[in-house]
Amino acid sequence: MINFNIHTDKIESIEEHKLPLIEAIKELKSADRAYERMIRVGVGSFFEYEAAWRDFLHAIDRVWNKTAARCKNEVKWPKLKSKYEGLRKNDPLLKYIIQARNVSEHTISPVVKDWNANLRARPTKNGIQFDWNHWDRPLLPVTNRGTTFLPPKKHLGKPMNFYMRSGQEEPKIVAECAMYFYLEMLNEVGKEVFG
Repeated sequence: MINFNIHTDKIESIEEHKLPLIEAIKELKSADRAYERMIRVGVGSFFEYEAAWRDFLHAIDRVWNKTAARCKNEVKWPKLKSKYEGLRKNDPLLKYIIQARNVSEHTISPVVKDWNANLRARPTKNGIQFDWNHWDRPLLPVTNRGTTFLPPKKHLGKPMNFYMRSGQEEPKIVAECAMYFYLEMLNEVGKEVFG
């Protein structure tokens, strides 16, 4: 596997290396493009933000699908497949991403909600004090096949507040965590299976 910057390297320069996992890398780049669209939208159109989030969910799930498809006949794959399937099944963030993608694909349920500023004005001695809710477009619980999955509170054993930054929406932080997880997975699979 080669080192590349998920945000800045162009897929054309990565393709030159003829990597066995190039199709999975392309999906990771697609997920990153959706993430970048979320950033560009910011406080703008909720429709555009939600569309970018849904595109992210689909692309990030395809990273796993393309990896599994490429590696299915490789001798060293079963051990790594078991490891990553376990993480995908048990890690709250990864499990949520999978289920949110399923809900996005197979239902009409929302997976994220728009910011509610909840602007409040109250009189003070010196005039009026304005307050509003912290900026966020929070993730929603998703229900798939009768089971409800809450937005993640942990990822890889750490609480989500470890990853959170002031002024960043929950979907962006979850997207970042997922992208870096799958980038590390691709690096490990590339090294162990095709190294």
